[in-house]
Amino acid sequence: MIADLPNWVDTKFLESMTGTMVLVAVLAVLMILFVVRSLARKLVTIMVIGVAVFGLVRYHQTLERCDDKGCACKLFGESVPSDKCPAEGPVPVVTKQP
Repeated sequence: MIADLPNWVDTKFLESMTGTMVLVAVLAVLMILFVVRSLARKLVTIMVIGVAVFGLVRYHQTLERCDDKGCACKLFGESVPSDKCPAEGPVPVVTKQP
């Protein structure tokens, strides 16, 4: 691994950041609707932002589930601590449940 995540990065911080990024993306779409004149550019840009927002919302939900279960999630391959699962030693990571 090239670097470790800072100590202040936890699930609550990442949840709030993903929510903020979704709001910024929605505002960007609204701005693009009024500023960009080309219909093709509008559609392509809105589709790209839509896919990004979908990914952020999905990650936000994953963080909520991991924090509710009391274990950490992974961000870029690094364990992210939560309130219920502090970063002491190896942290268990939950992936998809059957």
